Amino acid sequence: MITFNPAYNINFKSYRHEILDKYGNVINRADTCMFRWDLDFDYLINFMEYKYRDADKVNIIAHACSDGEEIYSFISKLIDSLGLNNAEKYLPVMARDIEPLHIALAKKAEYRISPQEEPAIDYYLGENFFKYFNYISPNIIKPVSNLSKYVNFAQSDIMEDAKTLDFKNTVLLARNFWHYLGDDNIYKLARILSERMDKSSTLVTGGYDQRYGVENVLLECGFCKTRLNHVFEKI
Repeated sequence: MITFNPAYNINFKSYRHEILDKYGNVINRADTCMFRWDLDFDYLINFMEYKYRDADKVNIIAHACSDGEEIYSFISKLIDSLGLNNAEKYLPVMARDIEPLHIALAKKAEYRISPQEEPAIDYYLGENFFKYFNYISPNIIKPVSNLSKYVNFAQSDIMEDAKTLDFKNTVLLARNFWHYLGDDNIYKLARILSERMDKSSTLVTGGYDQRYGVENVLLECGFCKTRLNHVFEKI
């Protein structure tokens, strides 16, 4: 079990950033943390290993990556579960966000860990946490250099990327942002992905998306549920 030094005085929160329009309405929000609760990372990795067992290369694309905490969670668990040699066919991960500030923070990759995150970190990585992250001050962690080289961060808009990306043998992490697209763009994005994805593609959404009916939209547009919550494939 990880023992966090009480001298670190970990009493802070995970990253949260709201983007407002000129009237003060929230048009986008970045809420993120390490090993976010609504995704079972073990099951997802097992699912990927079975589905892509015959593929030499699998692309991982994470849109709305925020400050990078969740994608670093995913990469660290992927390597920890499979070993680097077996994980390499999934790497590097393409991580994208529409907000330039989020990409700047992701490239800086310095994270505060809240007490609420500690149980998930302990569950997924245990003492191996320290293979992937270092403390750079009493209360801030940073991915080790060997981890950060496995992710490529860049600013982009999924509504545009979805029209051009090759989704063959691809896992698209498109989590917990659909509501902010608005109803028209939710359907538009679902239709674009449905047209461009095939049975070798995997779409991973989030619990926040399900609250706003995104699952039903995806089912209408030709996706089917898998045995994993928030994970979809093309029919």
